[in-house]
Amino acid sequence: MIRSPPTILRDVPDPRTGNATRQADLDALVIVLTASISGCETCVEMAALVEDRDEFFREFLSLPNGLPSHDSFSRLFRLIDPAVLSDGL
Repeated sequence: MIRSPPTILRDVPDPRTGNATRQADLDALVIVLTASISGCETCVEMAALVEDRDEFFREFLSLPNGLPSHDSFSRLFRLIDPAVLSDGL
């Protein structure tokens, strides 16, 4: 059975703590996956994409604290365990 990306990404544990958890990790991971497929290679490009496609992302993501910044993406990449992420995919 094929699982949808949000279902797969939901199983990835959130390594962030404190104020760093303002952005929902599932939202950020779905944006990262979408941005990667769209050709984005840096956190700055990912943040620019989400700003440019704000209405699109708000159709299916909660984004309770607004759009993630390039710093949010960078922090997530620094903290997430690549092995755990690849195991989920």
